[in-house]
Amino acid sequence: MLPSRLVLGLCLVAVSIKVFSGPLVMLEMQDLSTVKTHLQNQTAATDTLKAYELLIKRANDALYLGGYSVVDKSILPPSNDPHDYLSISRYWWPDSSKSDGLPWVRRDGITNPDTQTDSVDRKRLGAMSQSVQVLALAYYFSGDEKYALKGTELIRRWFLKPETKMNPHLEFAQSVPGKNIRRRSGILDGRLIPAKLLDGITLLSSSSHWSKQNDKEMNLWLNSYLDWLTSSELGREGAKQTNNHGSWYYYQVAALSWYLGDNTGLAKAVQNTKEHILQQFDEQGAQHHELARTRPYFYSCFNLEALTNIAAIAKKVNINLWEYATANQGILKTAVEYLIPAAKGEPWLHGNKAIKATDLIEILDRYNQDSGEPSQQTLLTQLLQQAKASKGDSTMYYRFVLLNPQALLE
Repeated sequence: MLPSRLVLGLCLVAVSIKVFSGPLVMLEMQDLSTVKTHLQNQTAATDTLKAYELLIKRANDALYLGGYSVVDKSILPPSNDPHDYLSISRYWWPDSSKSDGLPWVRRDGITNPDTQTDSVDRKRLGAMSQSVQVLALAYYFSGDEKYALKGTELIRRWFLKPETKMNPHLEFAQSVPGKNIRRRSGILDGRLIPAKLLDGITLLSSSSHWSKQNDKEMNLWLNSYLDWLTSSELGREGAKQTNNHGSWYYYQVAALSWYLGDNTGLAKAVQNTKEHILQQFDEQGAQHHELARTRPYFYSCFNLEALTNIAAIAKKVNINLWEYATANQGILKTAVEYLIPAAKGEPWLHGNKAIKATDLIEILDRYNQDSGEPSQQTLLTQLLQQAKASKGDSTMYYRFVLLNPQALLE
């Protein structure tokens, strides 16, 4: 039986009519609707119920957040404008051979905790984006307007209110103390906006708390950010990156173009992605840029996450990026297949750091669905079982099955 506190919330859904202002980017409405129907009818699987309970718990926690803003940082960017986003690159450390530590030096794969504090904006951007998505999903499944109200407040404080809003660019993202240059790698920070926020806005848009004026102002901000990505000097440099940074750059352009109704921009982003892919993989599907890192399996998965995200968006306009091939081999398929043996426990010959096979879950799920070759369903089930049993990955498992009901273990 469904717990009574859940039934009460779900009753609100049954009588509401949802009218959304825009398209979903990463989530699938059919999957969300399937889960909501099972919750309403009290036919949801045990894991779905637990996933929903965890979602509501996180959403309730988010109700007590004070809000996030770029103006809350304690370190100002070189522009001295607190509305300009600022982050410090995570793998850079003070130079111990210098009295002032400047300029900082890079230690790949070793995060400097001082770069992840509230003195800069990266942590807040992640928390805000994640909170908005959690609140939006809680609102969609429960129909409770308190989640929509809080989600709208978070969005308005970060993007829309004149006194707290972020300027629509990332000129000072992933800065390095002592290096007075703007870094194209900082564009990576912006991936959280299309990955989490856009679908949150769409799900919240059926609420009376999200106004047409909010929608208009948010679209203006997103259009300005997209224009910065594609037209600014730093944005054009970002497009030239041949590793995962370039993949996440094109993901942002593709996702924003789709959300804003610019199918021409989306088609161009997908075409540019094809050219970008040619610079990343060998005939076996190995990613030479990512294999050179200190965490080669993680970064290989991280890069493929971006590229398969683009493939999922391209599919919405009937472009099949999975079929893009050289020598009659689908490049993305070959790249996933290169990582599968290690996920099965076979030797991984790159680097000496242990791999985390569950990093492959979302990529493998897309491979099984979108590529039309569900040949690794058994492996996906095994990886999901690993995640469910892992203290560190169980939250990821329940979130995944809530949004991808076809992957349920039950």
